[in-house]
Amino acid sequence: MTNQEIANRLHELVKVGDYFTAYSELFSVDVVAKEPQLAEMGLAEVKGVDAVKEKVAKLGAGAAELTSREMSDPIVTDSHIAFTNIVKGKLQDGNDFNLSEICLYRVEEGKIVSEEFIY
Repeated sequence: MTNQEIANRLHELVKVGDYFTAYSELFSVDVVAKEPQLAEMGLAEVKGVDAVKEKVAKLGAGAAELTSREMSDPIVTDSHIAFTNIVKGKLQDGNDFNLSEICLYRVEEGKIVSEEFIY
């Protein structure tokens, strides 16, 4: 797949919340995921696609409901894909959340090898 094809498929899957298909189809088994804001949870840097899937499942368990999602079209270069993602919803404890982030992915040899969320 080209980087544009990867970006289009990733965008399609993330837009509907199908992260696990994205990880299975598009990511290297050795992917590195960085999210410094999750340091207190021990999730600032996670290595390996299975560990990333576990992180997503753990974070998803905290959300009771997603009320909206807005994503920009992907920006694609020879080695990176980026887009903005704004998600609003309710947590399990009833509080609202609003997450606005930049999603940055590095691609090598047709697979995503790193992801970083900046918010």
